[in-house]
Amino acid sequence: MASLGERLELSCCVTGLEAEDRAGVIKALVGLLDRAGACSDAALLERDVNAREELMPTGLGEGCAVPHAQSAGAARIAVAAAVLAKPVDFRAPDGLPARLVFLMAGPPDSATTHLKLLAKLARLLYDPDFRATALASRDGAALRGLVVRGED
Repeated sequence: MASLGERLELSCCVTGLEAEDRAGVIKALVGLLDRAGACSDAALLERDVNAREELMPTGLGEGCAVPHAQSAGAARIAVAAAVLAKPVDFRAPDGLPARLVFLMAGPPDSATTHLKLLAKLARLLYDPDFRATALASRDGAALRGLVVRGED
């Protein structure tokens, strides 16, 4: 079974991320994935995630967003997570901007695993206790640990 913990490296988890808009958040999170070796072409992945975002917004509501894409720019399925310093509009159905953002990327042939991981992440993000604890995370290690524990 696909595991979020296996796809979310510590180096890809941050708190206090500064970004002005969706594109800035996506750029920063793709940068984390790139530095972790999860990108074969970071610029292509960034374009694909932004294009997916324009096609259908990824704001879930309750201050959460999950921008994602299957892209030739992704070397493997990987996740990056951030608690934003200030909320950013991801066009959620409830109109609330996001402070908790998970970016998921995978190669074009990763549809089944990609969907399973998105479903797991959505279940976590719909839990109000998980969201509150995630938003209060003091650092990336605490945020990653919460995801790993939440998956059990």
